[in-house]
Amino acid sequence: MLVFDTQMHIVTFIFVSIEIAILFFLTIFRLARPDSKTTLLNLILIFLLIIYNVTGGLLPDQKLPGSFFLQESIAYATGFITPCYFPYYVYKAFGLSKLKFHAYVGVYIFLIIPYILFVFIFWRTDDLKHLQNLLIIPVVYAVWVNVSMVKAIKYKYGGFFVSKEAKQEIVVLIFSITPWIGLPIITYFDMGQAVEASITNIGFLLLFALQVTRNIRQLRLEHEKLIESEQRLRSWNADLQMKSMNFVLLFRR
Repeated sequence: MLVFDTQMHIVTFIFVSIEIAILFFLTIFRLARPDSKTTLLNLILIFLLIIYNVTGGLLPDQKLPGSFFLQESIAYATGFITPCYFPYYVYKAFGLSKLKFHAYVGVYIFLIIPYILFVFIFWRTDDLKHLQNLLIIPVVYAVWVNVSMVKAIKYKYGGFFVSKEAKQEIVVLIFSITPWIGLPIITYFDMGQAVEASITNIGFLLLFALQVTRNIRQLRLEHEKLIESEQRLRSWNADLQMKSMNFVLLFRR
């Protein structure tokens, strides 16, 4: 079921609508808390998801400007760029220091370079079907990132997955990246836009929900500490005033 006489499926449109609403909320929150680094990370994540869904949903379409080569290159670009952001996002948002290599080096070697090669060969051969075999590189790399992520979480929590936070991270992070391992398979077998949008977006939105939940918990703790500090300050002021009054009374005597 397509919407607005375009190639975008209704499922993709629903995800885009949800993510635009999230983007609007995060923008307001960012303006209110400009020092929040996690909010900026979330803004970039949601923005990339919107771009991925819009380009993947609308392209290719003969009614839109641009050649078939250009439209497919743009659509595949967002399919590569969004997973590129994933290692950096979890590295920064969840403090997984062991993912530094993937955040700053790995994605360029195993995602950006294969995409450039993909576009070049596509431009030379105009053969998209056989080119999809190149997608095995991102699949293998995603498996490597998954393994590295488990080790990074284990290192973060001292080698154990006992705490609730550790269990949440391992489940959600693996679930969020696993769809991107299967994305080339979905593309290769042409399972449809609705399947692709559902699998990829649900994973990333769960990741976003976990990070936001923790951010809210942190803000609540900061608010409680602020209230406690104010109460201690009032108590200290009251004691100071009482001592001042006693001193004045003593001096008058």
